[in-house]
Amino acid sequence: MSASVRLLQDPLSLSRLLESLQVSFESNIIMSEIQTAMALLISNFEKYAGREGDKHTLNKAELKELLQNELGEMLGKATDKAAVDRIFNELDSNKDNSVDFEEFGKMICCLTVMCHEYFIGKK
Repeated sequence: MSASVRLLQDPLSLSRLLESLQVSFESNIIMSEIQTAMALLISNFEKYAGREGDKHTLNKAELKELLQNELGEMLGKATDKAAVDRIFNELDSNKDNSVDFEEFGKMICCLTVMCHEYFIGKK
C-alpha cells in the first residue's frame, strides 16, 4: 500500500495535513512548491464551481470556462462543444451531470503525467 493511500485511509493523518495546509494558506506562511500547487488547484476549482449552482461541483458551462481560462492552448479545441461534451462525460465518472473536485483532480493528474512523459521524451 502506497504512502498516499495510507494517508487517505487514516483520517487523523489526513486531518493534520489539511489543517497544516489551511494554516499555511491563511496565515501567509511560506508554503512548499507542492503545497502552493495544491492550494492553487483548490482555489481555481472553487473560483469556477458554483457560479451556476452547487459550489462543490462544476457543471458543463463552468468546466468549459475553467478549461478555456486556465488551460488555454494546452487542450487545443476545448472550446469546441463536442470536445467539451467529451471531456465532461469522461470526467463525470459517477454520471451525476457534474464534475466534483475528485473528478477534476484526476484530470489534472492525468494532464500532469502526460506533460511529464512528453518532456521526458524530449530529453
